[in-house]
Amino acid sequence: MAISISGTNGISGVNGSASAPALQGTDADTGIVFGSDTASISTAGTQRFGVDVNGVDVNGNYVSNIVAMSADDIDCSAGNYFTKTINGNTTFTFSNVPASRAFSLTLELTHTSGTVTWPGSVKFPAATAPTLTAGKTHLFVLVTDDGGTKFSANAVVDFDN
Repeated sequence: MAISISGTNGISGVNGSASAPALQGTDADTGIVFGSDTASISTAGTQRFGVDVNGVDVNGNYVSNIVAMSADDIDCSAGNYFTKTINGNTTFTFSNVPASRAFSLTLELTHTSGTVTWPGSVKFPAATAPTLTAGKTHLFVLVTDDGGTKFSANAVVDFDN
């Protein structure tokens, strides 16, 4: 293998594979792999995380921050799992929705009182948002693949607090 180090072009000739990464520590099948317009991280000989011209690919479980919302805007750049307690009428909005790729989020809503109003971009089955029971917790899952022009939504409602 010919490795080249250049101040202009960086390191080249170190592509590797998931089972034998180019950059590794003491574990021969764990490290960083490079390819044509790609970079990935592998562990135990399996690619776990990759980035290419189409975005990020995760192979296996992933974790996400829990974003406790103080306002009624769901800032999609902050994470994918949001929590909110409402005790009055609430109108949700969305900001920073990723464009040109799919994005999903979960909203865990603790509902003490009031009604929820969703933007027109949120589409529930049968075009009807679920009825919420006060004093319960509700989970909403929303998915968009068009930058938030339309969110397909579903809910599991009325969990005990």
